[in-house]
Amino acid sequence: GKAASSKRPAWDLKGRLEDMEKMFDHTNRRVEDLETEKQTLQTDVEVKKEVVVQSSEEIRTLRSNIEQSEQELENLRKSLRQKEEQFNEETVRLKRQLEDEHYTKNSLERRLKGLEDELSSKQTEVAGLKNSVAELSSSRAGVEASLSGAKTELEAARGQILALQTETDRKSEEIKTSLVAQEEMKAKLRWEESERRKLHNLVQELKGNIRVFCRMRPLLREEKEGLDEIRHVHIQGEKTIELIKTVDSANESIAGGMNKNMKYDFEFDRVFGPTSSQGDVFAEISQLVQSALDGYNVCVFAYGQTGSGKTFTMEGGPAIEDDESECGMIPRTIRQIFEVQEKLKEKSWQYKLQASFLEIYNEEIRDLLTSDTTQKCEIKMSDSKGTDLHVTNLKTEEVTSEGQIASMIRRARKNRAQAKTLCNERSSRSHSVFMLRIEGHNTATTETCCGTLNLVDLAGSERIKDSGSEGLRLTEAQAINKSLSNLGNVIMALAQKNSHVPYRNSKLTHLLQNCLGGNSKTLMFVNISPKEECFSETLNSLRFATKVNQCNIGTASKKAAK
Repeated sequence: GKAASSKRPAWDLKGRLEDMEKMFDHTNRRVEDLETEKQTLQTDVEVKKEVVVQSSEEIRTLRSNIEQSEQELENLRKSLRQKEEQFNEETVRLKRQLEDEHYTKNSLERRLKGLEDELSSKQTEVAGLKNSVAELSSSRAGVEASLSGAKTELEAARGQILALQTETDRKSEEIKTSLVAQEEMKAKLRWEESERRKLHNLVQELKGNIRVFCRMRPLLREEKEGLDEIRHVHIQGEKTIELIKTVDSANESIAGGMNKNMKYDFEFDRVFGPTSSQGDVFAEISQLVQSALDGYNVCVFAYGQTGSGKTFTMEGGPAIEDDESECGMIPRTIRQIFEVQEKLKEKSWQYKLQASFLEIYNEEIRDLLTSDTTQKCEIKMSDSKGTDLHVTNLKTEEVTSEGQIASMIRRARKNRAQAKTLCNERSSRSHSVFMLRIEGHNTATTETCCGTLNLVDLAGSERIKDSGSEGLRLTEAQAINKSLSNLGNVIMALAQKNSHVPYRNSKLTHLLQNCLGGNSKTLMFVNISPKEECFSETLNSLRFATKVNQCNIGTASKKAAK
């Protein structure tokens, strides 16, 4: 190789030819090798082509498979996602369920703990009950023995009860029979009492005497201080009253025992105590009101010292419009007249009522239904015979309802003379007279009747040194006492049946002439105070009332309307 590789010189042709031959041989061999290689390569190429064809088919198949696999993979992914979502939901659900289970477990554990505690308590209780059962069992024998004895006693008691029941039924029948008999007796007694009163009234009318009712007012609130009860006056029944004069030790020594514990007994047609109501009092005079409707003259007057309750009796308390129980004789009389008048309409009777209201103040007659003081009122004879009297310029109002009377009383109270004295905070300083003329006419029989009802509230008698009256009050007190003194003189003259009765000595007696002197059914209330310091005035009032009760004025006659 070194010879070949080394370049031969130009002159060495042979060598150079040899090199060329060697190179040619080498090239031929190379070509042959290449041909062989070419053939091999062609063969390989064909093989490769076949392989490529096969590979292409495989690739197409693989691509189809890949596409199918990708589709399946996508489906699997979707399915996986769904499964994953389901798994997550299931996981959440299971977690919640697990939490619920934990909560339930905790609750059950707490409940178990409570039940264990309760079980322990119940076991303790059961142990106690077992002990109790043991004790009860031990005492059962004793109880059974006692029960056996009790049963025996019960049987005996049942026998006694049966006997007592029979006895009770018998007694009940006897009591029922007695009660029926008692009711019959009570009804008979009520009827006999009613008949007795009617006969008594008839006897009084036939005797012609003035009936007298005595009424004592209750203690006022300020008067009850330091005084629990009324000790000097004892009401012993419906008709009798007793005054007791108790002399203290100082006076007793001076009087030498002559006047200690003096008792004075009085009897009247009726006596009303402090607990009697206005309704109780009116029930006794209601027959007189009926007499006025029947055509008789009726006079009711209240007499007594100042502050004894005369105005309350005749007119009522200050709240008569709100409290009917306080209504006095005047409003109750009107109510009864309207009630009876309504009932008599069925019997064809028609009535006309005319009312007037006056006062006698300092020997002057004043109209209480008008504020006009210029009109002078005088007492005149109604006819030439001189039997009936009337007052001139006196306002007369027709009464058609009860409400009118309440209005009349209100106006009269406003116009009537009143003043405060030491004896009475609201002392009436005049005599008031309510006059009601009742004219009746029967449209079926043409029968007529005419009655006059006089309701008089006299001013209270008073001792000037006690009342502390001065000036005008003194003049009023003197006029009141003078007119009441004249009333006493008239009563004395009537009682002694004197030929002359001094009616005209005062306006009061002149106005009451018919009531006192004959043709009238007359009743006097003597009102007394419950205060012990008024003992002397009370005694004088009751003595005067006794004289009035004994006074015979003759029997009243019925009048027909003219």
